[in-house]
Amino acid sequence: MKNLFFALVCFLLPFVSSAQIAGDNTQLGFTVSPNLGWVTGEGSPGDGTSAGIAYGVLADFAFSSNYYFASGFTITSVNSPAASDLNSINYKVRYIEVPLTLKLKSAPTTMGRYYGQFGLGTGFKIGAKGDISEGPGIPKKNDVDISSEVNFFRLSMIAGAGVEWEVNGNLNVITGVTYNNGFTTMNKRGEKLKNSYVALTLGVFF
Repeated sequence: MKNLFFALVCFLLPFVSSAQIAGDNTQLGFTVSPNLGWVTGEGSPGDGTSAGIAYGVLADFAFSSNYYFASGFTITSVNSPAASDLNSINYKVRYIEVPLTLKLKSAPTTMGRYYGQFGLGTGFKIGAKGDISEGPGIPKKNDVDISSEVNFFRLSMIAGAGVEWEVNGNLNVITGVTYNNGFTTMNKRGEKLKNSYVALTLGVFF
């Protein structure tokens, strides 16, 4: 895990440095992207998927006509059901996410540009609640504060693809699919769980 993390950081650093001097080729925008989250871990704890959402700002910094350093700042809700012999919990964790990715864009077409994206995701917990079911005949507990049981930092791998549709010279609409695979353990105690999600990427660039 550590070797993969440092390899990705070393891979991305030259692109970040190049992007910093390309201020005239910066694209800024907004995103509202629904997602489906799940957990993986020891003993197959996953109990299906649950819907979440992300919203915030996007930024693409060009260091050539086809290569960009893509980042942003989003509030992301990752909801992921898990089950054990004792209970089942739908984890509802909110993060501030800052992606650190390389984006490759095709040459412009009559409709817009295709893109592919790969890199790291960093997440910082700002809240965590859980819907807890403890068995038949026991009332379900909704929105229980479980922040103390969830780790503050989340590291992930990001891979995505989509299209930037050109509306006019200064406005592009983004549609795509993004896979966000959690590297770090979500919970502090018990079975080691990692949360991941796949998102329908929607947004606009100005």
